[in-house]
Amino acid sequence: MRCYLKTFRYFFICFFLFFLLLNVSFACDLPGHFKFDVSNSEEEILYSGCYDAINLGPHIIEYILTKERAEATGIRRPSASFTQNRDGGALQRLLTQHGYSLPLHRDFTNSGYDRGHMAPNADFNDTSENALLTFFIANVWPQTPQVNRVEWLRTETETRRLASEYQHIRVIIIVDEFSEERVGNIRVPSSFKRRVYDLYSGDLIYEININQ
Repeated sequence: MRCYLKTFRYFFICFFLFFLLLNVSFACDLPGHFKFDVSNSEEEILYSGCYDAINLGPHIIEYILTKERAEATGIRRPSASFTQNRDGGALQRLLTQHGYSLPLHRDFTNSGYDRGHMAPNADFNDTSENALLTFFIANVWPQTPQVNRVEWLRTETETRRLASEYQHIRVIIIVDEFSEERVGNIRVPSSFKRRVYDLYSGDLIYEININQ
């Protein structure tokens, strides 16, 4: 009986979070922008995005972070390349239909910029599969080593702390400002914006812009 109640509670929480995500999802209706979802083998949507096919990176990344996932340990960072098909290839097919394409992992090589996660693998390292699914080329922007490894990393750490405090939070990353620099055809952002909301109240609990 106890096992049954535990299983019921798990599915109730998953359904509740999915319902909330449906009701707070973002718009992706700008020209050259395309919505995508990345799901694991359990059909859980880990994170969603609005891909900017003009500048070649995610305009918005959104996900729900739970206390349990934020505090998970023991999964090592995957040694993996960023691929075009962590979503099963759905976004690449959609882009191809509209005359666009995703960049490649090698496009960043020797550029002087890091491949900066927007949805970080450390927020999904409760399982190896979930961590690996963040290595999606549609989930990264060029970031300087100082931004990626120091300044942006601090905001990720603070986000996980807030998940521990508030139990369930909604994380939104926005990139809509750019410099004149490019990595190949990829525009280099001049600013990264993070917004964190208490999932239950909807209150904004953390807001920061990181410039590079």
